[in-house]
Amino acid sequence: MQSQITKQIKQLFLKELRVEMKNKYAFWSLVLLLVVTVFIIYSIQKEAENLVWHSLFYVVLILGVVQNITRSFLNEKRGTLLYYRFLVNSKAIIIAKILYQFLINLIFLFILFIVMNFWLPQEIPQLVPYGVTAFLFTMSCSIVFTFNSALSLGARNSSLVALILSMPLLLPSLLISLKSSSKALTHVSSFNFYPDWGVLILLLIIQLILSISLFSYIWRE
Repeated sequence: MQSQITKQIKQLFLKELRVEMKNKYAFWSLVLLLVVTVFIIYSIQKEAENLVWHSLFYVVLILGVVQNITRSFLNEKRGTLLYYRFLVNSKAIIIAKILYQFLINLIFLFILFIVMNFWLPQEIPQLVPYGVTAFLFTMSCSIVFTFNSALSLGARNSSLVALILSMPLLLPSLLISLKSSSKALTHVSSFNFYPDWGVLILLLIIQLILSISLFSYIWRE
């Protein structure tokens, strides 16, 4: 039997999906931005070496994640948030927002990989480790940006404030992800990815616990 908070998370997550389906232009505009960005890169540079491709991949990925900031709390009306305050648990709200943000970012990651390989075909010697690392980094982005969008909700230029607050928190995950992904671009199969993944998962747990714990205080305000 589902607990009350689990039901609330499910309902809020489904609500986000319904809103997304009604405003399809927001998602497709992001996909268009992605395609145009990669096409411009292809127009300038017809081919790319492994490390160059790797750098471009993460630059475009972060660009897309930044564009997704407005999908969390920044597009919510204050009246709606006040309405939620009397109906649902604060933990359900932040968890549902993080899950939804992660879903969108994961779709973006998948499309980006396909588009990058369409115009700039690249052989990744160790594809699975590369994908796992990108997956963990995308999850970290979802947690950090969702929490900071809630934190900066009261600011006038909220998206800029959320970005400024997020980058220092995201930097450790980014550096470890770049290090782990670089290993996957080599043909050396003796590299051990588990320590890097362990650190990324630990950072994810810390980010998630802090986001859920601190959001309850933000929610009261």
